[in-house]
Amino acid sequence: MTIEVTGVNTWNKGAELMLVAVREHVRRLRPEARLVVDPWFGTYAERARHGLWLRPAFRRPGRSRLAFGLMPPSFRRLAGLVAPGEVDVLLDASGFAFGDQHPQERVVAFAEQVEAARAAGRRVVLLPQALGPFRNPGGRDAFRRIVQAADLVFARDEISLGHAREAAGDAPALRLAPDFTNLVKPAVLPEEDVAWIVPNARMVEKAASRAEADAYVPLLATCIREVERVNLRPRVLIHGRDDASLVDGLARLVGHGLDVVREEDAVAIKRRLGSGRLVVASRFHALVSALSQGVPSIATSWSHKYEMLFKDYGCEDMILPVPAEPGAVASLVAAATGPGRASLAERIVERGRRLEEQTRAMWQCVDQTLGLAP
Repeated sequence: MTIEVTGVNTWNKGAELMLVAVREHVRRLRPEARLVVDPWFGTYAERARHGLWLRPAFRRPGRSRLAFGLMPPSFRRLAGLVAPGEVDVLLDASGFAFGDQHPQERVVAFAEQVEAARAAGRRVVLLPQALGPFRNPGGRDAFRRIVQAADLVFARDEISLGHAREAAGDAPALRLAPDFTNLVKPAVLPEEDVAWIVPNARMVEKAASRAEADAYVPLLATCIREVERVNLRPRVLIHGRDDASLVDGLARLVGHGLDVVREEDAVAIKRRLGSGRLVVASRFHALVSALSQGVPSIATSWSHKYEMLFKDYGCEDMILPVPAEPGAVASLVAAATGPGRASLAERIVERGRRLEEQTRAMWQCVDQTLGLAP
């Protein structure tokens, strides 16, 4: 079986962690299956690290496409290349790519890809992800086409499912399941008196106003000063390629150098987050990685997906608005580190167990649809 995984890459460690989750599940059931990505996933070395094959993508006819077409299948296999006709399953793990906050061209192009896959007799599944809203008519129509052509489309929260149903009706393909990286279980590290700070450049890019954008980095600086006040060591973790651009400005506002960690391995990042006493993050999958390991966390938000994630884990009151007063920051840090920490952590762990069961049920449904189960 050859499975193409779309929507994943290595520059966003959450997207890479979703690839890891897919790889672990598929290899457990079908070790012989080929997992395929497109050229935008990452470098050859990054693909090799995950044991991935490559489906070349040609933007236009030319010598490269001609040369690829002339390659005998035996040579393509030797080079780790897969032709589009060799793909049996299209598995999308975009996380959040379909809705008005994203370019309409992306959803239109994917609708064409899904329809082509279905016409060729391939199975198509969209794994749990945030969706919508779809107020733009072009994007709404394209998403409806995706739902009509796909076998399964999983929304990972009730708001996303509502947006999907508004666009596509109550289609039988639409389902609800949580983020599936919660089943990735790295080796446990000893807990440290560390507060992991995970910035996100999208908090500036997607801000509702200039004032909100300007307030984001100062808010992170306030968080760092507050965790230092409660005797935790702040460490800044880069979770997405563009997020490093915020570090210099953050250091100037804090008034001293920052301990910045850059980690290439997405699972190693999750392991680090699990070792902290507190995580203050604006990256969705950094928060999933922390909460799924029972670590109390504080979030900022640029999308409904954050509020719904924290609702799932029973800690929806742990989200900071932007801007926020220092007193609000101090209150949440106290909730996550003070006398109430144990009960908060217990609630997060208990909710996490339920979410893991829901993820296993999601995979059972996918396995049956794709014929993955033995």
